[in-house]
Amino acid sequence: MDIDSKAFSLFWQVYHGNSDFSNIIDEGFKNGKIRFFNDEEWNKINNQNFVSPVSEMKEFRDMFLFGYNVGNCVNTSRQLSYSYHNVDIVSGILPILKGTLNAEKEGGHCWLETISDIIDTSLMLVIDKSLKSALGYIEEQRLTSFQLARSRNYQARKEFANDRSLNRNWKK
Repeated sequence: MDIDSKAFSLFWQVYHGNSDFSNIIDEGFKNGKIRFFNDEEWNKINNQNFVSPVSEMKEFRDMFLFGYNVGNCVNTSRQLSYSYHNVDIVSGILPILKGTLNAEKEGGHCWLETISDIIDTSLMLVIDKSLKSALGYIEEQRLTSFQLARSRNYQARKEFANDRSLNRNWKK
């Protein structure tokens, strides 16, 4: 996906509006500790079964194509989490987002964390967790992979999202 598409609008807004953020991002890209979503994330997004909340979106990918990932971090993070085996869903505050869509007052935010990375569906970034505090991620609540594995509702949704017999996009 083109990094100038709607999916990346929040990233560019914050990047151009916050020099501290852009300096950390530039250094992170240079050191290989930050990257945009690549084939790994796009394959997960493209291969999910998805029940759209609005008629104009037919697939999970459409959330990003139409820019609905911006301001909908809870939904996109949770949906993307279905494609991971060991991921935590984390909510809290990311102060650099204060004043943006659906994060107006405090910078409320939701993201995914693996053992080594933050996966941010709003900023379209995969970030080494060593940069978590430098970027300002403040954790308030965490649903661990263990808790998610024990949730019947979560597991049923995950099974549906990944049922290859329902999805025409899966490569055989």
